[in-house]
Amino acid sequence: MAEIHKVIIDSDTAGDDAAALILAARSKNLDILGVTVAAGNVSLQQGADNALAALELVGCDAPVYLGATAPLSGEEQECFSVYGSDGMGDADLVHPKGKPQEKNAVDFILDTIRENPYEVEIMALGPVTNLALAIQQDRETMLKVKRIWSMGTAGFGPGNATPVAEFNVYKDADAYKMMLELGVPVTVIGLDMDDEPTWTSEEYLNTVMKNGNEVQQFMATAAGKLLEFKKGNGIPAVDLPDAVAMACLAWDDFVEETTLCYGSCITDKGETYGMVIFYKDGFVYDSMPKIGKANVSVVSKAKKSEFVERLNRVFCE
Repeated sequence: MAEIHKVIIDSDTAGDDAAALILAARSKNLDILGVTVAAGNVSLQQGADNALAALELVGCDAPVYLGATAPLSGEEQECFSVYGSDGMGDADLVHPKGKPQEKNAVDFILDTIRENPYEVEIMALGPVTNLALAIQQDRETMLKVKRIWSMGTAGFGPGNATPVAEFNVYKDADAYKMMLELGVPVTVIGLDMDDEPTWTSEEYLNTVMKNGNEVQQFMATAAGKLLEFKKGNGIPAVDLPDAVAMACLAWDDFVEETTLCYGSCITDKGETYGMVIFYKDGFVYDSMPKIGKANVSVVSKAKKSEFVERLNRVFCE
């Protein structure tokens, strides 16, 4: 019998987060305790509305909580949303019936861990400001998190916010550094796990998704602005990195290999801000015979060629 994961999903909900939420809601392996939202792709309230709309679409009543409106430092790292101003393709998709809970996201995270010590996993799909605020407020409680899963960093490949930094880390590198240094198990799913085998082609989007059921049409429409952006870079396809990350948790057989590393997040201002350097455990580097203790498992191999068809089957359930 598959393990049931008690999970909090921390999100800055845009189109790829919505796909991840739908995947999670339809997974028999995940018990979604709540969805916490931080500003990132879009404003806090917009992100919460997007999360509610995606969950309601598939009949999931997981509660949604409002969290951080800005990075730890209060200084915004400017990035534009490739999913449009509303994060969902600017297509008037988002009309949730429900509202976020009154309890603050950080309080919800801490209360839930206190009630379920060493049982709660956190799937972080956006900037990890909410997690960092929880660490600042009650580190001892956060040390009782079973595992943090992070869609963040470039993995062992290039970035997207800059050539070396990935969007989620770039938006709040101080928070990411704090998360890495907490001392609980962390699994990172970097951008290198979201490459060509996991991309949905423009043809597939238009012929399969747009003519499909309500969920398929919702996701195809939400991806419209992303497709425009990708085509501007010469790529007629869309990627869903947050859904790939969720697959690593929800599908027991999806991850084939992880690499144990010491992850160091660069918070100094400059060209490498937001970069996470992974020093492979047990590897001796010429200039540094000794590095820090391994603090992260980086997903380095997965069944990526199966991702698009498997995700689409989820949309069709």
